[in-house]
Amino acid sequence: MELFSITLGLGAGAFNFYKYSPQRECFVGFDQAFVRSDLSDQEMFERLKSSAITNGYNLSGTFIGLFLQYKVVKQMQRRLRHTPPMITNGPHLRVPLDTKKNINTGFSQHELLYNLNNNIGAFVYYACPMLFDRTALYNTEPDLELLRLADVTSCPDAYSDNDSHFIYFNDTDATPIWCSEPVDGKAVSPKQMIGSISQRLQAVAESEESRSLWDELFSPIELSKGEEKMRPLDIVHESLTILEFTNEGKI
Repeated sequence: MELFSITLGLGAGAFNFYKYSPQRECFVGFDQAFVRSDLSDQEMFERLKSSAITNGYNLSGTFIGLFLQYKVVKQMQRRLRHTPPMITNGPHLRVPLDTKKNINTGFSQHELLYNLNNNIGAFVYYACPMLFDRTALYNTEPDLELLRLADVTSCPDAYSDNDSHFIYFNDTDATPIWCSEPVDGKAVSPKQMIGSISQRLQAVAESEESRSLWDELFSPIELSKGEEKMRPLDIVHESLTILEFTNEGKI
């Protein structure tokens, strides 16, 4: 929360924080979310729930959101049936994924996250804390460097086969391996995650500024043909007019 507040700001037009009860989590698939939106908690939940169940999480409207699903990272001392060949013979780490379909939604948690990640502007991660001592949960100064964020974009499949699937790590600093058909994945640190979101926000801001400038240039134009109103774009598109903007915003 502090990282978001310091880097991006919270609530004041940047990101709002959403967290739902365990009873509601099964409908949306994530533990926590930071979303650029003016919707209330209830409105956002209803939007996400309806989209997840009715159209596989194809969100209508434009959102920029970070969605996190926290997992317990288990220390493994030996290889098991699902252990991928890229894992060394020594101790390693394993994260079980929830790939069993929920009776209330018809989707597994992983399917929901995988589909959610297909939306433009969505950053979806499995948050894997490299904490193996319960007392570390009570530290007053959390070390974000112990958090590995497995990027769902690098996951090869929705794993809708209702079978067991995992994320493996060779060690706490390693990149993730998606299993059971092993595929190397991608993980980022919290600071790298914030950097990606900052870049996306900057791109959106520049796009909004361009649209605003376009509207400002053409809004004074009012032309009509008989009783039929004509949009400025309707007037110029056949002439293939090219407009070049200088840094000062001039044509």
